[in-house]
Amino acid sequence: MNPEELMTFCGGYCGTCARWRGFGAFRAAARLLAELTDAHGFEHWLQQVTQEFDYDEFRKGLSFFADPGSWLVCSEPCREGSGGPPFCVRDCCREHEVNVCWECKEFPCEKAEGNATLMEGVASFREMGKEEWIRRRAEAAAQGYEAHTGTYYRVSVCSGQGERSSNPEEVK
Repeated sequence: MNPEELMTFCGGYCGTCARWRGFGAFRAAARLLAELTDAHGFEHWLQQVTQEFDYDEFRKGLSFFADPGSWLVCSEPCREGSGGPPFCVRDCCREHEVNVCWECKEFPCEKAEGNATLMEGVASFREMGKEEWIRRRAEAAAQGYEAHTGTYYRVSVCSGQGERSSNPEEVK
């Protein structure tokens, strides 16, 4: 897929979202935790020890988060979809026939001014230019960057260790 196709109407980048199908760290972490809880046999004894924790529901949750086919995982870029949070500018951008919110003649409007992420995005986009902005987002996505947390993630199932850092150079 062309990296430009992963740019969202609000100026985000699908590749840096844990819900995007290509972002595997989130699902890998859920699979690893499920494997570890199964290996320790928690299902056989945990409910006898505590009533405060519903292991079966916990395990169902891990399976849900690990499933690449769940509704949680976006199978198409945000621009092609129809969902989004209530404050999503998708419909507005389509009505105004723009590729990204800040290309609109009415920008900044009430919707944009209320969205801090969008307003920050326009500043970096204008500073770097479209090509450089997309290149940096695609590079960050390839390194495991998740935009909502501002953190780089990589889960290594081979070694059984998950790593977390705000600096991609620290996750090796």
